[in-house]
Amino acid sequence: MSQLSDKIIVITGSTRGFGFSLAQEMLKAGATVVISGRSQAALDKSLSALKSAGQVAGWTCDVRDEKQVYALARQVMAQFGRIDVWVNNAGYSAGGGVLMDIRPEQLLDMFLSNDMGTLYGSQAALHYMLPRKTGTLVNIYGAGSNGKAASPMGMYATTKIWITSFTRTLAVEIKGSGVNLLAFSPGMMLTDMLANPTVVGERGKQKMQNFGFVLRFLVKPPQLAAKRLVAALATNRKEFAEINVMKPWTPMLGLLRVAWENLTKTGKTPEYTLHYEEAYQPEF
Repeated sequence: MSQLSDKIIVITGSTRGFGFSLAQEMLKAGATVVISGRSQAALDKSLSALKSAGQVAGWTCDVRDEKQVYALARQVMAQFGRIDVWVNNAGYSAGGGVLMDIRPEQLLDMFLSNDMGTLYGSQAALHYMLPRKTGTLVNIYGAGSNGKAASPMGMYATTKIWITSFTRTLAVEIKGSGVNLLAFSPGMMLTDMLANPTVVGERGKQKMQNFGFVLRFLVKPPQLAAKRLVAALATNRKEFAEINVMKPWTPMLGLLRVAWENLTKTGKTPEYTLHYEEAYQPEF
């Protein structure tokens, strides 16, 4: 029997992309899954697609709104009586480009979603986990989480390094509580965020010239990362663990694979569409 069988698992931002794939894999593992998203229409569509796979429920939740996140946690407790795993997955990238070309309000909205959403979700989950002295909180890392420069994804990377610092600090503060903390970096996945990115300004266009090639040797289906996270949740016993799907040798292996595909005339560049936006011009 799976270690996740009958666990109550909440995944924010799970009506599409990695969150949806993760919900699918959690259901396969026998868990009861609660999904959430901003749109009722998207939520209903996802619930309909998942209902045949197992026990699933869902509520709308905009993680930028503290009250909505706490309401989600209360609704889960009211229906299921506990929260075993909470995954702070909700987040997005507003676009790629040079930092000085990005509209400040775009970064602010990303910070509210990616970072404040992680804070609200952590506080809501731990409010119910800590008294029980059990449970697992999962925070999602990403490009920039290691603190290295990440142009032209610097805006997104800035929000992710915040999550790294927040998560590592939280791990120290809840040590010995009985609640585990897992940080998971899924690597590059072919979700809508990468298949339909917004590119800001002329300098952004230049930096994205080789985007198709990068996708070809680095991107993976979200299902692979979802399986890896499910396996980690089923086997991890550490109070705090950081798991990175992309290893130091991953780019080299990707390049070798592409070279072989070129030689054998197999493989192709994943489909994607770049959407262009003018650079921000501040008024002085």
